Amino acid sequence: ISNITLNIGGTGKAGASDSNFKVKFIGTPTVSNEDVVKATITSDLAATINVESLIAKGDKVSATYEIQNASADLSASIAVPTVSNSNEEYFSVTTDMTSAVTLASTETTEITVTVELIKTPIEADQETTINVSLVASPLQPATN
Repeated sequence: ISNITLNIGGTGKAGASDSNFKVKFIGTPTVSNEDVVKATITSDLAATINVESLIAKGDKVSATYEIQNASADLSASIAVPTVSNSNEEYFSVTTDMTSAVTLASTETTEITVTVELIKTPIEADQETTINVSLVASPLQPATN
């Protein structure tokens, strides 16, 4: 008598879902001078920095925000942020994130945004609109 082989065949499908990838601001931002800079987290994906009363060239303030990869199992790559300000004659806006950051699931990192007055106003008050944009991309977690 010979062996008999039994086979089971079929297909499997998996779909990508944005709900599996979560990167967000957490906690409360810290600031270098509470009298001059106010920083808040307004939602998981948005935060603010508002600077008042810089008066002389070289005056600078900063705000530090914490970012978490809240994904259950995906890693996150956070690209170097793009930074802009609408009044580059009087203000410099920079961050300390000078290279991409990879976060495993539940890991955190910080970003500090610094605003510096680079020219002393003489005749009129000066204002700027600040934008710091961070792009997080999902990655499969590293395997050991």
